[in-house]
Amino acid sequence: MPVRRGHVAPQNTFLGTIIRKFEGQNKKFIIANARVQNCAIIYCNDGFCEMTGFSRPDVMQKPCTCDFLHGPETKRHDIAQIAQALLGSEERKLEVTYYRKDGK
Repeated sequence: MPVRRGHVAPQNTFLGTIIRKFEGQNKKFIIANARVQNCAIIYCNDGFCEMTGFSRPDVMQKPCTCDFLHGPETKRHDIAQIAQALLGSEERKLEVTYYRKDGK
């Protein structure tokens, strides 16, 4: 059996599969790592960047609660519910006011 080192080693195909599946459906999404503090964003697609006005480097490693999209009309109660759902691995359905980079 050949020895694989460095960049030749098999990569995480699970994330690649998710990205390929949703990219073709005109979806706007982020993927976060639940094993690190603040569930940091590890991937955002072009649709998400276009929708929010933020570039990929602006979004990467930010908390998946998307604090950078909060604005004056974003309700604190909704923010707390999102954070609580992420900590407890629960599903929640909320309507949250987020803002683009330009404030719209």
